Amino acid sequence: MLREQIRKDVLEAVRQLGYWDVGKIAPKNLTTQKPNNLIEVTRTQDPKFGDYATNVALKIRSSVFSSRLSDTGQSAKRLTGKQKTGKLQSENRKPKTGNKQSATEIANILADSLKGLPNILADSLKGLPYIKKLEVAGPGFLNFWIKDEVWQQQVEEVLKTNEKFGSSESGKGKNARIEFVSANPTGPLHFGNARGGPIGDALASVLEFCGYKVVREYYHNDIGEQVRKLGESIVNVTAGLKLEDQEYKGEYVRELGVKAVNELSKGLKFSSSDASRLGELAVETLLSEILADCKAMGISFNQIYKESEFINSGQTKQGLDHLREKGFLKEKDGAIWFAANDEFLKDRETVVKKSDGNFTYFANDIAYHDLKFKDNPDLVIDIFGANHHGHVPRLQAVISALGYDVSKFRVILYQWVRFKKKGEMLAMSKRSGTFVTAREVLDEVGSDALRFFILMYDPNSHIDFDMDLAREKSTKNPVYYVQYAHARICSILAKTNDKRLTTNAKYDELTTTYELDLIKQISRLPEM
Repeated sequence: MLREQIRKDVLEAVRQLGYWDVGKIAPKNLTTQKPNNLIEVTRTQDPKFGDYATNVALKIRSSVFSSRLSDTGQSAKRLTGKQKTGKLQSENRKPKTGNKQSATEIANILADSLKGLPNILADSLKGLPYIKKLEVAGPGFLNFWIKDEVWQQQVEEVLKTNEKFGSSESGKGKNARIEFVSANPTGPLHFGNARGGPIGDALASVLEFCGYKVVREYYHNDIGEQVRKLGESIVNVTAGLKLEDQEYKGEYVRELGVKAVNELSKGLKFSSSDASRLGELAVETLLSEILADCKAMGISFNQIYKESEFINSGQTKQGLDHLREKGFLKEKDGAIWFAANDEFLKDRETVVKKSDGNFTYFANDIAYHDLKFKDNPDLVIDIFGANHHGHVPRLQAVISALGYDVSKFRVILYQWVRFKKKGEMLAMSKRSGTFVTAREVLDEVGSDALRFFILMYDPNSHIDFDMDLAREKSTKNPVYYVQYAHARICSILAKTNDKRLTTNAKYDELTTTYELDLIKQISRLPEM
């Protein structure tokens, strides 16, 4: 990888210079940092500043400066004349006399001595065979221009490695678990939840590309008050009550009611006592539909975990017993709370067992995360909607309390999606029945457009999904533009299968700005 080669060569130059010899200042141990941690090489944002840049000269100057101040026994406070009170002390503003120099005087000497560092580093690097030009910019940046023939050789490297180009072995022998989608169980997969699908699936694929063994997980919270309320809505609708008067008002509730009557009651009417059972059956039906929608998006899961199974298997109780033994559970107001400290007792979401004896969602989620970490994975990722941001610190505290390495735990939060159709924004509310489902979007724009529009945005940004634009067959539509380019490339590749075409490529003929820019963009992949 070209960027890594530059980094190694810069590091070697720094070593050859003894990190930096400023007059009689000894070069040994000028910093507590390892030298390679100082070396940062990045792509430039503007080609007028070259192809790559490093601020290593600035880093070394800063490190040397800090180290020498430490060696003299002077504190950083002496530079500003500040004490703990924040007041200026007059004695600190006076330079030291005699055999000792003030920190300010030392700082000035160091600053003057290090001014030539960037140019000396640049001179030591200019002879490298891949460098066309090297310039010092600003207070200490080194900008590199790479020779055209080096970029041309990158094409050969791409063709040689083929589909493995850009992969790495950084995850070789490592395991990762990613939970994503895990949609609200009481309705069809709406697009707010669906956004996590392509994000999680793409991330899992990238990790696999880097050598990780990845488990894709879906968590189905198939119990609780919301499930019972869905059952009540079904009972009421089948009894002839108005849909709009129910807790859940979507047309899907009526469809679930019809299905329940036909399949379960043989035409008999349901009563309120059937609500819980109907709710449980309904969320299982909805789960099948959600997973079918995920499959249509090109997403599959290795494991489906159900919240009810953690209670029925005793795993929830075991997890809480473990926390109780460690002193992390406390009783308050007749309920049991998870409390890593007393601050947690102010948050009702940390209740793990209610006063009626039932476990909470949080309790079962504790058991689920205990299961995730028991096999000692190298990476555990949860992908949630941004409305779950408050759940993150609770999970982090639980993972730590259970004795696991919380640094292995990552959470990605994604913002909601708004839909625009015919120039107007569409409202979304599952309970009111006004929402856009993943199936609707799939039917209108297809899986490719759906995934593309989601993945081209940072998860932290809101998406205004323009349904009309996603269907448009013009270059205004980014998906169509990429699909068109792909079709053209496939056409070219088809022609290269003609035996009359030679395979002796002349890479040195790739000299135009457009060709070189394309090569530079392609070569970014291994650097990601």
